[in-house]
Amino acid sequence: MRRRRFALGVAALVAAAGSLAGASTGQFDQKLSKDRQVLHVLNRLTFGPRPGDVDRVRGLGVEKWIRQQLQPQLIAENPLVDARLRPLATLQLATWQIFETFQPPLQPVLANATVSPQLRLAQLVSAEQLQKLSTGTAEERLATIGSIAPQNLGPVLASLTPKMLEGLPDLQKLAEKARQAETNRQPVVVRSGTMVSLNSLLTPEQRRVTQQGTVDERRALLKSLDAEQRKQVLRMLPPAAVAGLPELQREALAARQPPMFVNQELIDSRMYRALYSNRQLEEVLVDFWLNHFNVFNGKGQGRMLLTSYERDAIRPHVFGRFRDLLLATARHPAMLFYLDNWQSQAPRDEIPGQPAPANARRPGLNENYGRELMELHTLGVDGGYTQDDVIAVARAFTGWTIYDVNRIAEFQFNPAFHDRKEKIVLGHSIPAGGGEQDGIQVIDILARHPSTARFISRKLAQRFVADAPPPSLVDRMAATFTATNGDLRAVVDTMLTSREFLSEGAWQAKLKSPLEMVLSSVRVLGADVTDPTALAQRIADLGQPLYGKAEPTGYSTTRDAWSNSAGFLGRINFAGALAAGQIEGVKVDLAHVPGNGEAAARRLLGTAVSPETLKLLENGAKGTALSPASIAAVVLASPDFQRR
Repeated sequence: MRRRRFALGVAALVAAAGSLAGASTGQFDQKLSKDRQVLHVLNRLTFGPRPGDVDRVRGLGVEKWIRQQLQPQLIAENPLVDARLRPLATLQLATWQIFETFQPPLQPVLANATVSPQLRLAQLVSAEQLQKLSTGTAEERLATIGSIAPQNLGPVLASLTPKMLEGLPDLQKLAEKARQAETNRQPVVVRSGTMVSLNSLLTPEQRRVTQQGTVDERRALLKSLDAEQRKQVLRMLPPAAVAGLPELQREALAARQPPMFVNQELIDSRMYRALYSNRQLEEVLVDFWLNHFNVFNGKGQGRMLLTSYERDAIRPHVFGRFRDLLLATARHPAMLFYLDNWQSQAPRDEIPGQPAPANARRPGLNENYGRELMELHTLGVDGGYTQDDVIAVARAFTGWTIYDVNRIAEFQFNPAFHDRKEKIVLGHSIPAGGGEQDGIQVIDILARHPSTARFISRKLAQRFVADAPPPSLVDRMAATFTATNGDLRAVVDTMLTSREFLSEGAWQAKLKSPLEMVLSSVRVLGADVTDPTALAQRIADLGQPLYGKAEPTGYSTTRDAWSNSAGFLGRINFAGALAAGQIEGVKVDLAHVPGNGEAAARRLLGTAVSPETLKLLENGAKGTALSPASIAAVVLASPDFQRR
């Protein structure tokens, strides 16, 4: 009962974090004390301070530290970053190499249902997906099924149990059709000409070990197999067979679901860089711009394109010119595929010499990218454009497509699909007879537009300063944007050296997103992360899966999106699990956390502890001393820590 009251007290306290009153305009003129400035820049320009960071910034000076972060190429990188990233081989592959190496395997279909639906389902989906299908809400189950690779969707639907389909009448019908199709389908013959089964690959004793053996026994067995045999075995084993074997879990994922493996390595790289990089502002800005130019990893083969998207279109430009960043995203196959521009063509009657065959499906104009380009990427919803502008922009980008989308996936301009007529965009005439240059001219028009300068400046200020940033600051940032032709380093410099940024109005005015809360918790405890898979899943469980936002808006950076009771309870559970060392792949050492509640809270927060948090620590300690894990869990779940 005491533990339950204690947990309820934490929940009530954390709920207060989501209802913090916004800072008044006058407070943006009140400068923070020097000590608060140190903690403020660490909370805003990094993914949270690590042990020792406060002393390092204080010794260097806030202004000099900010200058260093603005020039990341001059900062010596943490050797741990390279050590963690080196095994992630897909990060360096060109997209065509990713397609060539990680195409999903064909799933053999057994006649006469010799494999149970439950076992086959375990072979087709990840452990996390299987858990969601088994215990998730209808919405969670629907989202999980929607993320299944297209080539596996039929077998998965045929294997779903009635409970997994409860509340999903449309999917029930599709599942019935899939089961009928499976019944009528002939066995698939693999390249060798025979059906490969687990029975033909392992002896009865070896199969027993995979099902009932200890971790060491299963590791020894699987490691004893040659590479090709192990790949075939891992493809057929259920996830439980590699539980507790992280090195083989990754290999099994690569064997069963190669596209998910590629995406997992990208997620791992984001986690490692955010946790360990000394170039923290660069990593925060990569997160900002990936979110701004959002691409969803659950649409078709999109997850195979994201590695290059982050590496080639986003990272090189976060301190460069906005126009270059905008063009890089516009031309990248990931964006072209996500917003369907690769299929956008001038109508047949606009394509000379190409009459449409009888009864052929007529290609047409797709406005998705043109609309999001103006509404979300540049001008903003109130930026002064019209529906006519949307159509004109879409026409300008016809022919911007993807060469061999399933094997090579490189940008290609196809002049045969381009609308060659004149276009009028925001009052600017783009003459008839143009080609790829029409789209580039649109990029130039939008990148120079005053609405873009203001929209980008406000969005940056909203992420780094306050949910409702002072208009005067946004005006100065927009002026810098215009004067420097969209130099993003200069715009960020204007923001970070402003009086508003280091003001009482900005102090703890933001609520951490799930990503920020999880990463800052791990960093403040100085935890060692050797496998971030489970950690990334915790972020997803809190509502912010990396690369997992289906809508092009990206995730919100304001408190209203994250201040709900379910989210706060999830944060409490995460804080408790992390502090107790219960998250796989994360090693927590609390030896540096003082045994006294107030002293521990001051150490972890870096500042004075609120009376509410102190009261909870005192109430929880009545009659018995709280363990270091309990103290850390309370502090990480407190409103003091949820704010940044």
